[in-house]
Amino acid sequence: MDTSLSDCALILLPRISDSRGSLSFVEIGSHVPFHAARLFYLYGMPRNTVRGGHAHRECAEFLIAPEGEFEITLHDGVAEQTFLLSQPDRGLHIPSGLWISLRSLTDRGIVTALASAPYLEADYLRTFDEFLAWKREQVTQLRLAAGPLLLRSYQVSDAASFSQSAIRSAAEVGRWLAWCTPAYDEAVAARYIRDAACDRLGRKAFSFGIFQAGEDGCHLGGVALNRIDWAGRCANLGYWVATHAAGRGVGSLAAARICRFGFEELGLARIEILVEVGNAPSRAVALRIGARPEGILRNRLQRGGTSADAELFSLLPGELTSAARATIP
Repeated sequence: MDTSLSDCALILLPRISDSRGSLSFVEIGSHVPFHAARLFYLYGMPRNTVRGGHAHRECAEFLIAPEGEFEITLHDGVAEQTFLLSQPDRGLHIPSGLWISLRSLTDRGIVTALASAPYLEADYLRTFDEFLAWKREQVTQLRLAAGPLLLRSYQVSDAASFSQSAIRSAAEVGRWLAWCTPAYDEAVAARYIRDAACDRLGRKAFSFGIFQAGEDGCHLGGVALNRIDWAGRCANLGYWVATHAAGRGVGSLAAARICRFGFEELGLARIEILVEVGNAPSRAVALRIGARPEGILRNRLQRGGTSADAELFSLLPGELTSAARATIP
C-alpha cells in the first residue's frame, strides 16, 4: 500500500476528569482505524534515547504516550514530519509504509502502541535505503488489465472482501482447497495478504486478487504464480474463483493473463498446473488456456491430511491461447 504523511493523524481521545484525576480510553473502530492484533509498550528510556529506525510493509500502529514526551519523526520517502506526543489523551495513527523514528524528550517516559498485526520480522524494512527502494516499487504496484477484469496485488484493505468471498465459497471451493473454510475470517485474510506481499518482494511468488474492473470492483477470486524456480525458469500456476463469479469465464481469463505476465515479464519458459483428479472446472481452465496434460501424479496433493492424485498440465510460451471472454454482470 503506498501511503504518505497525509495519511497520518493525531487523534484527540476522550478525557474524563474530576477531583480523583483523569481517565481516557481508546475504542477500536472509533479512535483506532484498524483491528488491533498486538499491544506493546516502551518504558524506562533515558532522555534522548532514539528507538524505531524502521518501517512496516503492512502493519499499522497507534501510539499513545501516557507518561513523558516524545518526538515521532515520520518519512514517506519524499518528505519528513515530526509529531509531539506529550499528553495521554492524544494518539498518533501511523499507517504502514512510513519510516518511523522515536526520540524521548524526558526521562523514564512510556509509549503504548497498538499494532494491526502480530510480530512478523518479514514485515520490517530495517534500512532506509531498503525502505526507499520498497517505496519506489509501491508506486508501480502490480496491476494487470484483462478486459472486464483487473488483476492486482492484494492490499490489507482487501481483507474483508477476500474473507467474504472465501466464506461464501467454502462449500464449493473448499472441496478442492483446504484453506477455503467458513473460518477464513478477516484476520486470516490479512495475514495471507501480508505474507503475499513479502513473497512478492522476495520474488518467491506473485499473487493477484481478481477484481471486476473499475472503481471499487467486486472481488472475484485469486490467481498466483508460485513455487518459482528461477534457474529452471519454471513456476506453478494456481487459481480459484468465488462461487458468485463461477461459470462466467473469470478463471480462464485471469489464468491466461497471469501466464502472459509470467512469460513476458518474468521470463518463464514453462508454467505447470496441478489439478486434483475430479476437479472438472479447474481442469477445464487449464485446457482452455492451452495447457497440455502430461499425466497423473499419484498422491501428489495433500489436503486435510489426505493424499490425492493430481493431473499435471504444462504450458509453454507459444501455447498460450486467447481464453474465452469473461461475462461480468
